[in-house]
Parts: sequence; C-alpha cells; structure tokens
Amino acid sequence: MRFKGKPIECKMELPSKIKNNEKSIQQGFSPSGNGDLISTRKFRALMVDNDPICQIIEKAILESQGVETQFVGSGIDALNLLATGASFDIIVIAWVLPMMNGVETTRQIRAMGIRCKLLAIIACFDERKKHEFLDVGVDEFIEKPLNPKKVASIMREMKNG
Repeated sequence: MRFKGKPIECKMELPSKIKNNEKSIQQGFSPSGNGDLISTRKFRALMVDNDPICQIIEKAILESQGVETQFVGSGIDALNLLATGASFDIIVIAWVLPMMNGVETTRQIRAMGIRCKLLAIIACFDERKKHEFLDVGVDEFIEKPLNPKKVASIMREMKNG
C-alpha cells in the first residue's frame, strides 16, 4: 500500500483467539472464546473514513468478526453509493471527512430513510461532538480505533435484535 507516494506497512496484532483460529474467523465466531456464532448470516458494513491507516485497522477488525466490509473515503461517496440502492447492516462513519463532515453525512443518510445501525467514530473524545452525532441519528459513538471486543458486542446485539 502507498500513502502520499511512499510505501507503508501496517501491522496489527489481533487477539490470539482470532489470530490462531482462521476457521473461526471465516465463520464469524466470537473473539471472547465462548464459541458463540456472531451471526448465521454475513453482515455487511460500510466504512466511511478517509484515513488509509484507519481503513486497514477497521477492515481487519470487522472482517475478524465475519463482517463483509466496503470503504468509501468521503460523505459524498457514501451518499452516492447509498443512493444506488446499496444496503448495509451497519455504517461506521468518521467525524472528519473531506467535503462533508460525518455529522452532515449522517443527517443526510437518515433523511434518505436509511435505518441501519450507525456508529460514529472519532479520534479524540469530545462531549459536544458526541451529542452532535447522537442528535442526527447515530446509534453509538466510539473513540478510534475500533475495539474488537466492542465490535463483537455490537454484532451480537445486532444478531439478537
């Protein structure tokens, strides 16, 4: 992978239960080691984040939970994709995005009638920003980086909900 013309290497250490059991990863087993299937079906996620390092980490975490993941780098790209009829079980959206921030993108996603689970992620916790996101329809607010245990919890909740 390249960033600003320079090669980059990103390494991420996943929990040992995930790292050592490729079959479990492919089947979507819980990283808690309790053997529970997160889902009997494949969840689809849209990640709206323009940071290439965060994309690598977020993709690894979601895919370790058996979630099929698609990325876009801006709110405009997300809205255009959703306008084509693409559907997702969960949308994870960053605060900082080019052209349109995450709050405005979220507002427009909800105005389109899309009611899937929507998670906001932000690099530094800020109570004001949290409330701005929650006020426009975000279901949960999470500080970056995504946490594998938090993602597993959300996926279990979606499976059971």
